[in-house]
Amino acid sequence: MKRLILLLFTITVLATGNAQAQELSMIPGSFVDIGFGTRPVGMGFAFVGLADDENSPYWNPAGLTQITDIKAGFSQADQLGLITYNYASATMPIPGQNHAVGISVISSGDDAMEELSIHAAYGIRFNIVSLGVAVKYRNASFGNNSLNRDDYVVFDDAEIDAGFGQQVFGDANGIGLDLGLMIHPSDQVQLGVVLRDAYAPMSWNSEARSVEYQARGEYDEDLPYELIIGSALKLSKNFLAVVDFQPATSSERTNWVRAGVEGRLVNVLMVRAGTEQGINELDDDRFTVGTGLDIKIKDKLRLQSDFAYVIDPIQNSQRISFTVSF
Repeated sequence: MKRLILLLFTITVLATGNAQAQELSMIPGSFVDIGFGTRPVGMGFAFVGLADDENSPYWNPAGLTQITDIKAGFSQADQLGLITYNYASATMPIPGQNHAVGISVISSGDDAMEELSIHAAYGIRFNIVSLGVAVKYRNASFGNNSLNRDDYVVFDDAEIDAGFGQQVFGDANGIGLDLGLMIHPSDQVQLGVVLRDAYAPMSWNSEARSVEYQARGEYDEDLPYELIIGSALKLSKNFLAVVDFQPATSSERTNWVRAGVEGRLVNVLMVRAGTEQGINELDDDRFTVGTGLDIKIKDKLRLQSDFAYVIDPIQNSQRISFTVSF
């Protein structure tokens, strides 16, 4: 009886994994937006209306026009203690012009499920209006993890071979297009809008380890788009507030409100706090706090280190990043 129960459990797990692998882009872990860049996270994931640093290629490419120095940063996050995300971003103003370029790279996962996103962005300003565009390349691979036969000694060799033969593996490739807008009515107020994945086709391919079993094979689909509206208010030289609103773009999604503040203390020390609130009946609200050190080394050379702590109803997490400007 115990052996039968274990066999039924294993078949159920394999069948579920097979179905998920065939519909990988529909599960929450597929190119999920966990919020990248320690500074935006510390302000409650609200950054679309500000986007004034190396994180602008990801958050709002129109914000690139605010960049005056070359900036490059790196951060890492362990989502729910399960998946490691590496994030790097760099921006560069074009000398003597009113436009700038930037790039962001995100990698995550392991052999079971690995993802890579590369964002190349461009921004240009016309008087009080900035426009931006980011072209994205996405790649995913899954099912490349090896299974250990010793973990299934309760089954005989034929049962193990049958289970291993149903393991699905494959890859995916796609492109995406983000469109950004920013309005600068004054030095104290900014308004921003970003349409993420306005165009985002993906091509998936999967197959089973054994020819005796069927996977879905090749198919195409579009990733869903996201619209985010943001604002930033500079209350003083050393203090600002940000608010973002992300409306639900389908019946399966939630309206989100995000807000945060940032203050600079004793010249080199920054403090941040914020929250992300879902307009629903679920316990999915998050709160964040953060801090940062911004140290001038020489002339334009600056080093910045940021820390953010996310209070999440599922599991708390922390972020740390390092940035250089010159």
